[in-house]
Amino acid sequence: MAEGVVARVPKDVKKDIEFFARQEQTDKSNIIRRLLTSAVKQKKLEYALDEYSKRNISLGRASEIASVPLADFMKVAADRKIPINYTVESLEADFKAALRKK
Repeated sequence: MAEGVVARVPKDVKKDIEFFARQEQTDKSNIIRRLLTSAVKQKKLEYALDEYSKRNISLGRASEIASVPLADFMKVAADRKIPINYTVESLEADFKAALRKK
């Protein structure tokens, strides 16, 4: 269910929105929704990457916050040279859990 949001934007941003609405033969609301959706998705990813790189959150939690599959999040982190936070203790715990499942 969609909800309304009111925001004031600078004149140049308004002109850009109108330009793309004309180019794509759609209304301004549609352009704004798509731009906002894209910006929020990017902001979530940036936030998750930042918190993960500071070791404030786990890899799994970061991928949840970013709303992207774990493998995709790992790829983005690797592309940005953010090391995987995986300790020897985590590896041992994972091995023990895997062996218990056999």
